[in-house]
Amino acid sequence: MVENICPPVDEEGVRTILESKRVNTNFQPVVAIASKSIIGFEAFSRVTGDDRFIDTRMLFHKDLSPELMVGVDRMCRRMALEKFKPIHDAHKKLLLGLNVNVEIFPHIDPNNLTLPRLIKEAGIDPGNIVLEVMDFAPDRDLVAYYCELVQGLGCKFCLDGCAVDDSFNYAITKINPDFIKLDRSFFGEAEQTDYSAKALDALLSVAGHVGASVIGRGVESESESIRLLLAGVDLQQGYYYTRSEESRPGDPAGKFMEKIVETHDKYFKVKNKLVLHKKQRFVEAFKDVSAICTKLSNMSEEWFEDGCKRLVRKVEEVISIFVLDDRGRQITRRISAGTVQPPHHPDAIMETGTDHSVEDYVLYLDIGYEKFVTPPFVSPFTGKRSCLISRPFFNVQGSRYMVCVELPHPG
Repeated sequence: MVENICPPVDEEGVRTILESKRVNTNFQPVVAIASKSIIGFEAFSRVTGDDRFIDTRMLFHKDLSPELMVGVDRMCRRMALEKFKPIHDAHKKLLLGLNVNVEIFPHIDPNNLTLPRLIKEAGIDPGNIVLEVMDFAPDRDLVAYYCELVQGLGCKFCLDGCAVDDSFNYAITKINPDFIKLDRSFFGEAEQTDYSAKALDALLSVAGHVGASVIGRGVESESESIRLLLAGVDLQQGYYYTRSEESRPGDPAGKFMEKIVETHDKYFKVKNKLVLHKKQRFVEAFKDVSAICTKLSNMSEEWFEDGCKRLVRKVEEVISIFVLDDRGRQITRRISAGTVQPPHHPDAIMETGTDHSVEDYVLYLDIGYEKFVTPPFVSPFTGKRSCLISRPFFNVQGSRYMVCVELPHPG
């Protein structure tokens, strides 16, 4: 699909390019920073020769005649496969990303695909090929169908161009891709908002559920790369990793390593500082919970609620507290330091008698853990990332209880 700002279709000009094959293939690496490696390349087609001033997007214009549209798409894939062959011969594990114009899907016979033949002629293993389609494809059911066909051939499938404001949840679960490429709306310098961060968390969660690897596409700076790494996106692609004009010629898979290693080293310096800070915050959180347990262990059960009220005011970081009996039944209200969310929020009004016995923060204590920290969640009281830390204690009568303390998530 071509953006609306593309000029009107030039059918004759595109046909001339197809007949003369005046198209060159450029490669952009997809890097894995944590392992300091390149996992593959995405192929881009560019018009060359006398036609180089023609907008390259014209090759994939939605208003081209079906026969010409399919012909151009196949030519670009064929030329990309031919140019990738020497790289594949030297690096058998590298992937090749081939863009597919989704506009051709209604015009090709699913029972007579040319892709298997092109791959075989190039002498490349189908498992090294990744077919990429844009997330904003008009007919996702058709895309899902071709995704299944492609994966049945042994190739991989990538959903490209996921944006913050897209309904990517539906697209990912419907299409079930091997890779997902997110665009700069998630991480760009001008896109640093709570909304984009939360949307990225949501995309990573959905991708994890379908087993897809996420790639940050369009990385332009070191700060953007590190921002993605800290969010959990290790696979990246963009001009930041493309070799400069001054770079020495040589093996295409080895030309980008200097930038990868440099980014890796800087990221781990930042990460180590954050880890040290995170460890200290966990130590402080555990001290707070231990102090709370010590206070409650000197009380009888009937004083737990009053004790929680005093503790939630006294211990600075505490957001809320509640106490469970040995069976996981709640015996105090969930006492909070103050609420931002409406008082009718279901998590904020858990009453005495609520059964928590099947929750991880109870189950792990029951099998012998000294304490348990839940995954981060949005607090019903502050609207920010928090967690529950649970820990068992014994009161003055020697009976076993569990305290659950909500704190800002140390991570």
